[in-house]
Amino acid sequence: MVELCHGVREGANKNIVDTKHDLALNRFTSGRWLWNEQQQLACRYVKFDLSALLQLATSVIGSRSCTQVLKISEGQYNKVFQLTMDDGRELIAKLPNPNAGRPHFTTASEVATMDFLRNELDLPVPRVYAWSSRASENPLGAEYILMEKQTGVILTDVWDSLRGKQKVQLLDQIVDIERRLAAIQFSKYGSLYYTADHPDESDSSSHLYLDSNGNEVRSKTFSIGPTNHPSFFDFGRGELDIDRGPWPTITEYVAAIARREIATAKAGFRYPLMPEGLFHGPRQYQPNFFKKLSALENYLKVAPYILPENKATHASVLWHGDLHSQNIFVAPEDPGRITGIIDWQSTSACPLFMQVRRPAFLDYNGPMPESLGKVPLPPNFDSMDPDEQRKAKKLHRAQTLHNLYLVRCLQTNEAVFQAIQGQNTLRHQASVVPGSVCMDYEPLLHSLLRDVEKEWTHIVQHSPGTPFPLHLSDEDIQQQEQDGELWAQGVELMNTFVSDTGCFKHWDGRVSDADYDKSRKELDEGVKRFLDREARNDKERREWLEALPFVD
Repeated sequence: MVELCHGVREGANKNIVDTKHDLALNRFTSGRWLWNEQQQLACRYVKFDLSALLQLATSVIGSRSCTQVLKISEGQYNKVFQLTMDDGRELIAKLPNPNAGRPHFTTASEVATMDFLRNELDLPVPRVYAWSSRASENPLGAEYILMEKQTGVILTDVWDSLRGKQKVQLLDQIVDIERRLAAIQFSKYGSLYYTADHPDESDSSSHLYLDSNGNEVRSKTFSIGPTNHPSFFDFGRGELDIDRGPWPTITEYVAAIARREIATAKAGFRYPLMPEGLFHGPRQYQPNFFKKLSALENYLKVAPYILPENKATHASVLWHGDLHSQNIFVAPEDPGRITGIIDWQSTSACPLFMQVRRPAFLDYNGPMPESLGKVPLPPNFDSMDPDEQRKAKKLHRAQTLHNLYLVRCLQTNEAVFQAIQGQNTLRHQASVVPGSVCMDYEPLLHSLLRDVEKEWTHIVQHSPGTPFPLHLSDEDIQQQEQDGELWAQGVELMNTFVSDTGCFKHWDGRVSDADYDKSRKELDEGVKRFLDREARNDKERREWLEALPFVD
């Protein structure tokens, strides 16, 4: 008897599903969407043979039968099941959704990356028992990874109960893991594979990476192949004929990103999720292909000159881009000790400066400390009421951990520290914003390029006399500045809409089943209030209804 259960990993709440409803294993069952729901559900439906999965799982670990199947996680890109055997042993089955990335490459890269991290870098990554990246060549009819169940408990469940010393211990371990990742600098930009799994890469004689001592390391087992980064596949871009690498230089890599965005705009794709601002409506910023093309072509002319000054941050490294507390496991008897880190799907060898950020489990709502010194409590702390003091202490602890993370990076991982500190610089922003033009960031890119012109003499100080390659007329500048003002207006309009509506729990409109009816009503009422405020007549009302992304 197989018990079919489902439930998001939130505490111990798991809802039993009757076996006759086993389609719950194939489809998304952990929430609803306020818009584009049918498309969202379709890209998360995975058809597979359950009996074949269970037979394979029992064979790879030598058990007789599987007695329980739990759907334990249902995020953006995967179905994850916990399989319990008759002898009590457990393992994890992970099946990528259609939206996870390019067939074969997504799974093949994830498995090779986990192997490399576990066995070459000695990182706490689950062991893979069996896998297949070719859905048509296995009895399941779907790609899969069978891996060991990660020992420990998720950090989410114990974080609030940890002592300050234990949180510092965790932070130090994360810094050390990031130090080891940053120390391995790959020879190309792309994704890591077993050499046999991507025929595009046949030269295994060149070095794969430089180790922490600067020595070239060669490998016949692993190599860098085409990128599997979601930005090259999401929102229909997987169908585009674009350069996906691997790229031998960072200039070729950033140029490929810009050309990817040009192809995206040319194909007429619009970002289908919650945008940065409310554009396209009456009297608002009007994105179009020609504005995007102009911004990106101008960027390509200056791209080689404006990469961040610190070349150590250009290194091609593997990085975990989503270190939130549900991806980190700790020992239950010693919760200050990390036992494992999961979710390495789509991890790519990309420039360090494009990947580094403060780990998500350290995120908090509140201002950043003004310096890296000791964070003080508010000067009026003693006069606060108990509730205010509690909130002040909570913020103080979060700010202290933030500073400690940066200090530890400065001490042991300086390239990471420099990459984080450089994120507010002109050259960093002008190098990363081009990758967001599909989300209508071209006015910001135009603004950054005008700032580049102002700083050009400093930027090319080592190549004096190099002329600024862009030639903008007064009319061009005036139009760009006007678009920039309208773009900022659209961003503020979105912020006001979200604040007024109150129904947004997730960036793509996803809510829990329990919240759906309430959130649906809040959204409908919010749209009505918005139209009453912004539409001057019936024509504008219709135009806004066409422009609003969250109105089906």
